[in-house]
Amino acid sequence: MKAIKFIFFTAISLFFFISKIVAQGIKTYETEWKKVDDLIQKKNLPKSALVEVNKIYTLAKKEGQDAQVIKALVYKINLQQETREEAEAAAIKEVEQEIKVNKEPAASILKSLLATLYWQYLQQHRYQLYSRTQTINFKKEDIATWTLEDLHKIISDLFLQSLAPKAALKKVAINAFDAIIV
Repeated sequence: MKAIKFIFFTAISLFFFISKIVAQGIKTYETEWKKVDDLIQKKNLPKSALVEVNKIYTLAKKEGQDAQVIKALVYKINLQQETREEAEAAAIKEVEQEIKVNKEPAASILKSLLATLYWQYLQQHRYQLYSRTQTINFKKEDIATWTLEDLHKIISDLFLQSLAPKAALKKVAINAFDAIIV
């Protein structure tokens, strides 16, 4: 849950730069989220909660509810950390795919989320990264082969990219993203 709070904090930081237009048609999926929270907190059933989160994710995607898609993605990432191997790298790939298919402002939020995931990876693997040397003419598709410099560069690039579309972000109604602002 610490990761969820950290990711939400990052999203909040981004949205302090956003406001103006009034959003309409926002769905909260309150009943569905209550069921997920019960499965996580009261019953300690992360796999069952993940099934429910995937349902919310699919529904939110279908209905164009960007905030709910992002919220579901954050929940998926955290629940999958408990249930699959190499969850960090898999989560990074999932968010990268989401960025490709989303438009602003969701893409900016996802870039910020991705930067945060890279930062967490760096923090958790720092001891391994210190002894790594820079490689030349090597295609670095696997995050496990990256150096500290590679991670620092992508983290800062992603955070800057998340803030780049200033004009578009200023026009977004902040209440449209209440689901991910805590």
